[in-house]
Amino acid sequence: MTESRFDIKKISLSDAEFEKLRDLVFKVSGISLAETKKELVVSRFTKRVKALKLQNFSEYYDLLVSPSGFSEVQNFINSITTNKTDFFREAHHFDFLVNTFIPQVISSGRRIVRIWSAACSTGEEPYTIAMVMAKHLVEPYNIPVKILATDIDTNVLKTAVRGVYESGVLNTVPEEYMKKYFLRGKGDSLGLFKIKDDIKQMVTFKQLNFIAPEYPVTSTFDIIFCRNVIIYFNPETKRMVVNRLFRYLNDGGYIMMGHSETLFNMIDGLVYLKNTIYQKKMYNSGPEN
Repeated sequence: MTESRFDIKKISLSDAEFEKLRDLVFKVSGISLAETKKELVVSRFTKRVKALKLQNFSEYYDLLVSPSGFSEVQNFINSITTNKTDFFREAHHFDFLVNTFIPQVISSGRRIVRIWSAACSTGEEPYTIAMVMAKHLVEPYNIPVKILATDIDTNVLKTAVRGVYESGVLNTVPEEYMKKYFLRGKGDSLGLFKIKDDIKQMVTFKQLNFIAPEYPVTSTFDIIFCRNVIIYFNPETKRMVVNRLFRYLNDGGYIMMGHSETLFNMIDGLVYLKNTIYQKKMYNSGPEN
């Protein structure tokens, strides 16, 4: 009983410790924590302090900045990231794919489409993209779609790669998509649903930190989904990330942002269309490869 009570007891966090951890969060992830987020830091990192059998947050910080703490930094990042996501979240973006983007692809005679889900979390966003593109483009017109899905959090990427979800997560998936693109679990897997392999094969998952010196990205994209991410960055980091994403976007391509995000006055060359959808201006750079 005593051990159980100890397990749930919070560890106190001094203002000095909070500032050091807050600065480190920004340094390794670009996430800018407000001064009001002290309780969030306590709740997110207490589990790691106890798992490592440390006495306080100062010891945890000292470990993180030491050579022997290199492997713990990823756990540190995983603990602070927010991973709220749903299938078909902000549905107007997927309506745009069906009603605007896909007709453009068909009329242009394009031979392949590339899309980047730049903060994919546990996979709901890229799999939604894949299902929509499969139903409306790949299957009827035989035009392949390749989707890159990236996230800073290695834990959520493991879930995404597995592609298995509990039934409660699938409430926002239309019935026609459930029947066509999910396998229902049986026996020990009752209540679980797995994305079918033909959808999974459309998506490649990679870890990516937006403030890393180099991105593990080798192609450019027709659409970049970067939703509900830059709200966690300060203005300077936002501008840096958006400018880097811009360079990976094909002329005429689209960037989809979250409902509370804006790119106004952040970068030249992007035109606001509607509903947090932006388009890169066309340039006379020669024919598309």
